[in-house]
Amino acid sequence: MSRVGILSVSALLAVGCAWVEPTETAYLRTAQDRATQEEVRQQLGVPTLTAATRTGESVWVYQIRTQQPGNRVTAPGTWCDEYVLTFDSQAILRRWTSRSYFHGGEYAPTYCVPGGYQAASSDMR
Repeated sequence: MSRVGILSVSALLAVGCAWVEPTETAYLRTAQDRATQEEVRQQLGVPTLTAATRTGESVWVYQIRTQQPGNRVTAPGTWCDEYVLTFDSQAILRRWTSRSYFHGGEYAPTYCVPGGYQAASSDMR
């Protein structure tokens, strides 16, 4: 493949990946180290779970579920994206992680992602 061809394919892949990036991921990428808890709540809504760490940080967990009806190419089920956000003592977003999991054949799974966020029960709010 020519150098121009390789560059063209690389550019198409980059555009394609950016096109399918979830809006939550795009927002969190720009919000890290600057957004407050209130700004995050305005953008993403009320978290599924909140907790506090032993060091005084706040942890917010968002679980976003999307049903996939299925067709000849894809299986039916539910996608679940779990976002775990950590805020410092001044309520500024400092870290976040995301994980996705496909629950094939399930439309109402009881958990979001295997091994997802688990706070100590005394830390949960």
